[in-house]
Amino acid sequence: MNDGQMDPAAPRLVQSYGLLAAVRRHGSFAAAARVLDLDPSAVSHRIRALEAEIGLTLFERSTRRVSPTRAGTILCDAAVRTMDEADRVLSAARDLRSSRSIRLSVHSSLAMRWLLPRLPAAAASGLDLSIDVREELVDFVAGEADAGLRFGVGPYPGLHSTRLAGCMIQPVVGAAHPAARRPTVDPLKDETLTLLSDSGAEKFRTGTTWRDYRQLRGVPEVSDHSVRSFDRADLMLQAAIAGLGVGLGRSLLIEDDIGRGLLVPVGAAVRVKAAYWLVTKPDLAANSGIRSLEKWLKEQIRLTLGQRT
Repeated sequence: MNDGQMDPAAPRLVQSYGLLAAVRRHGSFAAAARVLDLDPSAVSHRIRALEAEIGLTLFERSTRRVSPTRAGTILCDAAVRTMDEADRVLSAARDLRSSRSIRLSVHSSLAMRWLLPRLPAAAASGLDLSIDVREELVDFVAGEADAGLRFGVGPYPGLHSTRLAGCMIQPVVGAAHPAARRPTVDPLKDETLTLLSDSGAEKFRTGTTWRDYRQLRGVPEVSDHSVRSFDRADLMLQAAIAGLGVGLGRSLLIEDDIGRGLLVPVGAAVRVKAAYWLVTKPDLAANSGIRSLEKWLKEQIRLTLGQRT
């Protein structure tokens, strides 16, 4: 047909592709019947019904064998190719359902200060993670990633969202900073201290800025504080380690460095509304790899934070 409309016999032909492919591969109606678990007469009847509907003779019959006509060869070969492709894509889809190979999108600060050092543990648990580090959000519909670690209030519309852990914000200084020797110092009230700021917290409104910290603690704004700003939380914390001032750290980003003695908590820790989430497309939420990733992340977070989740 030349007007863009589908031939009305085409759907009926496609429905018969499995039968045509079996006859083509096995050389007879009887052999195809055995493979398809059908009665030989049923195969013959279905082929005749198909020929009548599409208006073509597909097989030459003799007492001993059947052989495809030229039209039959064209359609049977197409059926074989289609069934092979169906088998391939079905296998790929089933592999995807059970695959542990996952493309995981993570913002740079969380990747650098928490996730990357734990990738050997992920591999040891059977997870095959490919990490996509970027600040902007990925397009899950376009297949840019299978899952993402997100930090925010959540949940995320259009995505399957699993809350992994809550978050505390905690002022920290480098071990060599003078404030590290004064554990009772309050960085909000000591105007001699330089505050280190993460501009990303302002941009993405995560509720983890110094202003948010003041409000949560009920401490009035002080205009005399010196503030140095950094584009990312990991850079801000590295500056704190270097002794440039007091950084406002958050859960998962500071525990490792505190444990190594590189950062020292000063002042009070407070809980924020933002949390850590694992997000993915709804149709991937039941994927065994995604479920294994969720379980592994929760365990790693539990080990990092203890009971403070």
